[in-house]
Amino acid sequence: MDASLPFASSTRSISFIPPDAQSTTRPGSLTESDYLPIRNEIHPCLNCGEVFQKPGLLEQHQSIKHAVCELLDDDPGKNIVQIIFTTGWPGKTPIISRIMKIHNTPKILAQFEEYREIVKSKAARPGDSRRRDERCIADGNELLRFHCTTFLCDLGQNGNSSICVNQYCNVCEIIGSGFSPKMDGISTLSNSWRGHVAIPDDIEDEFGFMNVKRAMIVCRVIAGRIGCDTGSGDKDDPGYDSLVGRESGARQSRLEEEDELIVFNPRAVLPCFVIVYTA
Repeated sequence: MDASLPFASSTRSISFIPPDAQSTTRPGSLTESDYLPIRNEIHPCLNCGEVFQKPGLLEQHQSIKHAVCELLDDDPGKNIVQIIFTTGWPGKTPIISRIMKIHNTPKILAQFEEYREIVKSKAARPGDSRRRDERCIADGNELLRFHCTTFLCDLGQNGNSSICVNQYCNVCEIIGSGFSPKMDGISTLSNSWRGHVAIPDDIEDEFGFMNVKRAMIVCRVIAGRIGCDTGSGDKDDPGYDSLVGRESGARQSRLEEEDELIVFNPRAVLPCFVIVYTA
């Protein structure tokens, strides 16, 4: 027997009660309004079917249990990400184990877009004495950048879409909570090779007892107005939204292909893909 039939039948019969007869309903009996909150508080997870009574609980569940999904060979996006990742590597091409798409929560996406609007509004502010930057006004000067880090779990392996709670698993921490605001700037590079060499080659050997592995995160970055780090740059300087990290500060404050871009606001960086690889 379908368990939903008594519910449907009861609801249908109540809807025909005349308005003037509502007061004669016996005490303790349910009316149609009693069922509406129950209907509205059912929030099923489309991935696994688990049901939650509040949208916040569903969002929390999805952000942990369904944080990523592996891109399979028949997914057209996998080939695109693979090309983007391998471009710029000198000599031997890295071996990719798996590519995972990050399912950012609506809250994280909203924060990213809100920050973009802040950058755009600052760039379009009338009377600004600095050079007008049309790219900032258009899209906040959004760039595609790479950030190399480490992880400890089996994220994405054998269909595992859940992030772990290990405080030393950097990839899961970034996916679940974003980049830490306590960091002294978030380092992003123009290609994955530059990101790879930013971490010492022997890190896996040094922390092998913790099963440390390397991963590359492909990010969308709202660079905004880019300043030049001359050794005395202030990350709180309202004139810049990000800084170029370079050995020489003699050049103009313009991002070049080989430069490291340091972003100070975590909302400006949206992680999109995680690539597990060896090189």
